[in-house]
Amino acid sequence: MIGRTYLEAGRPVVILIRWGRTGAGPAAPIGKLDGSAWGSRRAPHNVLIQREDGTRVVRPFRGLRRVPDPSNVAGAA
Repeated sequence: MIGRTYLEAGRPVVILIRWGRTGAGPAAPIGKLDGSAWGSRRAPHNVLIQREDGTRVVRPFRGLRRVPDPSNVAGAA
């Protein structure tokens, strides 16, 4: 995932950092820690992206689309 290019509203972006485990261990827990259903829900999967113009933004991974593989595009020779 890190270093891959995805499309955000049709424009390419590169994933710089992903949500989840880091070198320091697992991500900090969110919510109650008593094992209730609410506390066991997973957090949003946020990622740090870099846009074409060089700006860096943290946003949800949800909604990013893979760049189409040129060999699988209809009409490719």
